[in-house]
Amino acid sequence: MLRRWIAERDRARAAAGPSARQAAEFRLERAAATALARAAEKQAGLPVFVEKVERAGMVLAELPELLPERALLAVVGGRRDALGVVAICPDLLAALIEMQAIGRVTSRPTPPRRPTRTDAAISADFVNALLAELGRECAARDGCPDFGAYRYATFMDDPRPLSLLLEDGEMTRLDFRFRIGTGGQRDGRLMIALPAGVGAPPDAVPAIAGNQSRLPVAPSADPPVAPSLAEAVQEAPIRLAGILCRRRLSLHQLRGLATGSLLPLPQNVLDEARLETPQGQLLARGRLGEKDGFHAIRLRDIGQDTPPTPASVTADGWRTEGAEPPPDDAEPPPDDVGLSLADHEGPDGFRMAGPAPPMVKVG
Repeated sequence: MLRRWIAERDRARAAAGPSARQAAEFRLERAAATALARAAEKQAGLPVFVEKVERAGMVLAELPELLPERALLAVVGGRRDALGVVAICPDLLAALIEMQAIGRVTSRPTPPRRPTRTDAAISADFVNALLAELGRECAARDGCPDFGAYRYATFMDDPRPLSLLLEDGEMTRLDFRFRIGTGGQRDGRLMIALPAGVGAPPDAVPAIAGNQSRLPVAPSADPPVAPSLAEAVQEAPIRLAGILCRRRLSLHQLRGLATGSLLPLPQNVLDEARLETPQGQLLARGRLGEKDGFHAIRLRDIGQDTPPTPASVTADGWRTEGAEPPPDDAEPPPDDVGLSLADHEGPDGFRMAGPAPPMVKVG
């Protein structure tokens, strides 16, 4: 009788076709159990024997009552800023720590304590591995969340802020109950709660013109993530200009400039170097120096920078900001005066310029 029943079942599956047979054989609970056991073995070498997997819908208000006691709450993020939570019970967390510390799972009772940031760092790779395995097992299945799109973001040791962090609405809950260790020394529980309806976009199926039939398209396990506008803006190039000083010249003075001419500079020119945009917007001030063979500006803290005094134009054409122009009867320096650099070099390789020169040589 059993042979006849098995033969009739095989004939019915063959007549239904491969797609219908695959849909009939798939069960989310069985795929989730396989994904958990594989992720624990691959990531931590931890034997896990799943006893029960429960799938149910819920709302955000029910979440605190369904979480394991004293669980580590790993907040996971997915596409379109969707957030979910993976709750790891203290026994599973202790088993992960034991596998990393001594390579085996003990039967010692888990002491009651609050999860710490170190615990979260230890379990983050396991959470990512579990979500990746669930994404592979449940790829392109109707009614399944897009597990593979979620990754570990942060952790919480108190479930009360979850109602403010997560978006209110329908959620899908997977509740695992299992035994941990080669001999099943510990009882473990893990719960995954993700927003319902936030999954991979439906695959486009092209239609043939003049015909109602549609061509099947193979589903993509990892659909490409569309780049956001914020990422594109952050990569936009910005041109900056380093301004040592400015001087206003008449047309007669400008035409009189030649190779070897000297232009007087203000006394604080090296300490008042400016970093500006091409439109003239001041971004920061600093001191001119040298770094790795290039002229460099060591920026000052903009928040502590004193506001500049209003600019004024002196009789000889200087545009100053609180700095006095050099006197007209100042003794001219030698012809080889330039922006000499002092021998002092800071711990980061920045060489500060020496005393401010009164002149700069043109050409």
